[in-house]
Parts: sequence; C-alpha cells; structure tokens
Amino acid sequence: MPDRYSDGFRSQVAFVTHTRDYRSADVLPALARHGFTTTERPHDRETERLIGQFDPDLVVLAIDPRQDEDLALVRNVARTCKAQIVVVAPGPHPHGLALALEAGADVCLRDTDGVEMFSAQVGALQRRKMAALAEPEQDEGPSTITVRDLVLDFDRCQAIRQNETIPLTPTEFKILAYLARNAGKVVSPVEILRAVQDYTYSEREAQEIVKVYIRRIRRKVELDPAEPSYIVNVRGFGYMLERRSSRREPARASEAA
Repeated sequence: MPDRYSDGFRSQVAFVTHTRDYRSADVLPALARHGFTTTERPHDRETERLIGQFDPDLVVLAIDPRQDEDLALVRNVARTCKAQIVVVAPGPHPHGLALALEAGADVCLRDTDGVEMFSAQVGALQRRKMAALAEPEQDEGPSTITVRDLVLDFDRCQAIRQNETIPLTPTEFKILAYLARNAGKVVSPVEILRAVQDYTYSEREAQEIVKVYIRRIRRKVELDPAEPSYIVNVRGFGYMLERRSSRREPARASEAA
C-alpha cells in the first residue's frame, strides 16, 4: 500500500481499474502530473476489496457503461467508497455517459476527449476538493437551510428529511446546496456546473449533464419524483429550489418535471 503520510503530508492516491483496453499511457502520466500515486489493474472480483483497502482519493474506471456489469461496478464503488469517481468510456456514446452519471460517477469522459480534457477534469476535481476543505474558514451564510421538511446541513454536508439522512453523493449534495443557497432564484445548468465542478461546459453539454444529476437528486429527495415540489424546472432557463413554505399543487408541479 502506498505511504500516504511521508514527511507529515498526506499524498493523493488514485486507483485505476479497467474492464477494457484503454490508453493507460495517457491516463497514468496525467495522474502523476497532478501529484497522484497510482495503482492500476484490470477489474476482477478483488477490485472492490482493494479499493476499500487503499481508500483512494480518486477512482478512475475505464469501462463501457453500456454493459450492465460495468454499470454495477460504478454503483458498487460509489456506494462503498468516498473517493471521487471518473469514468472513461468508449465514444461517442452520450447515452452511456448519462448512465454512468446516474450510477454514481462524478465525471464522465470519452476516449476521444483526449489527455488534455482528462487532465483538466482531474485538476478541476482537485480544486473543488481544496475549496471544500477551505469552506469552514469562510463565511458563506447560514450553516443550515430548511425548506419545509428538508434540511441541508452545510457543516456536515448532509441533507436530512424527517430525521433521516438522504444518501447523496458529494456532487449531488453540492448541486442541491448551490440551489439551496440560491433558493427562489432560477439558475442555469451552466451556472450549476461552473459552481460545483469549476469547469465551463457548453450550454448543450451542461443541460444533458445537469438533467441526469437533477433526476438522481429528485429520486432521493422528492416524495414523488414524478411531481417534484422541491426542485422545479423553469423551461428554457434552468432549475430552482422552491422556498415556499407549502408544497406546490400537483397540477403545477407536473409542469416542472
């Protein structure tokens, strides 16, 4: 196991596993340039145990998300470890990227995106992590926000409803937190991703990616995801977290699906 505490400093560890051929000659040097100590191996039945043993900061999965077993790997990693997850998929298959995001990936890239994009996304993940570590020292407003029976605890990075913690991934919580801090205000998909990923996507890319995350968040937060009352969609503009004290009428809520 890599020594993560030499000289008193905790090094960054990346765990790379793959179910298919991919350009490791691009991925591994890029991780090294960002200061990661990397463990790389093909996926097998020992993979998830080893991820738990290494407790990495970043997991890179070079998989094909069109395959059910590969999607299961993403779900299992997201459920069992706190690391940020980057999926590298064969392209061009945008539906596969959406499936990987739904399964729990934080970032999805295609082989065709190239090493520059991979490196930029890894750098963005690191910047977001450093910013999150610095957040307690910043005065960014109240430590909790309550919308009806939904409570967002920013100190603990938790969403709670009726005394039960909602199992959100780090990116899902960041998106919900951003909407909460802007409750009652419509924010565009581009604004949302810029705030939580420190990377600017095109309007079309941002719409597709945020749509996936909002669907995942609604499944966990909304009492009836088919009739959302917390996160509503203002068509053509973006998303808004309702700050009203009562639930929207079903007829109106259905317009925001």
